[in-house]
Amino acid sequence: MISAAAAAFVGVVATSASSLAEDAEVKLRLSHNLPTNNALHYGVLEPWAKSIAEASKGSINIEIYPAQQLGPAKDHYNMARDGIVDIAFYLVGIEPGRFPIVSAAEIPFMVSDNGKGSRALYEWYQSYAASEMADVKVCAMFYDGGGTIHSKKKIEVPADLAGLKIRSPNVMAAELYRLAGASPVQMSANDAAEAVERGVVDAISFPWKLVQALGADRALKFHMDTTLYSLGTAILINKSSYDRLSDAQKAVVDSHCNADWSERLPKAWTDYEYEGRGVLLQNSEHTINPISDENLQEWKKLAEGVKAKWAQDVAAKGVEGEKVFGELTDLLAKYKAAY
Repeated sequence: MISAAAAAFVGVVATSASSLAEDAEVKLRLSHNLPTNNALHYGVLEPWAKSIAEASKGSINIEIYPAQQLGPAKDHYNMARDGIVDIAFYLVGIEPGRFPIVSAAEIPFMVSDNGKGSRALYEWYQSYAASEMADVKVCAMFYDGGGTIHSKKKIEVPADLAGLKIRSPNVMAAELYRLAGASPVQMSANDAAEAVERGVVDAISFPWKLVQALGADRALKFHMDTTLYSLGTAILINKSSYDRLSDAQKAVVDSHCNADWSERLPKAWTDYEYEGRGVLLQNSEHTINPISDENLQEWKKLAEGVKAKWAQDVAAKGVEGEKVFGELTDLLAKYKAAY
């Protein structure tokens, strides 16, 4: 005999399923910046969209537009805010100074496990998203596959960067390189690969697979064997697009906007990038140099300077940097994801 509580639960599930079956189909446009052969597309966003379609009984159909078809990567927050797209994949550090709190997540040598680290990132930012990204619904947050330095000469200690021009992926890495005596240059990945060929830069910060996908490995034969940085990313939803959904459809979307999905999403992307490391390891023309514990401490000490600069910058905006940073590092430690 079914208990009253169990019967009530079955009734709720049946009602929800019935509501979804009756809902008119909704089409949502999702935009991101990478090509379809990148794992972000086929291993992260496609499975997430498919899961939403299945959970909504086909009433939510997410159409994915890759490779900046609808707008450049740096505009994706505004695109989600303004309803140009319904959903946007956004690199949280791509607009220097715009979101100072979340930029703490990109300080070098923060994360050792992208999955658990992404859970920590999502949970930490919940306290700040409503004020710092108030224009959108912050659905999920996760780290990318991580990156390191690929160069024309061996780089083992910060002093090895002195005098070099290096492509930087974000403000935090740029500050690290500046402290080491390099001249950081921020440019798109495609531009960076071309700059290497022309001799405009001596080194680049890239994930493992990307350095090969864009052909930069033809000129860059030395690779630091460490995850020097990880980029913070987010799935953002236009608020009006979300509000137009039925209650049952909102419940489906909400079930895909949480810490569990944030932890799950980066796995395929991380695996994809590290496949690139394996390829270079087997190539005798390339040198993948491990960083000794002693040398790693030099890099980490330099990263303390990056953190100090960030804390100074956010203090000018009324943010208590030590508190904010401590909350993130405590969660990373809790999930055993600290570097």
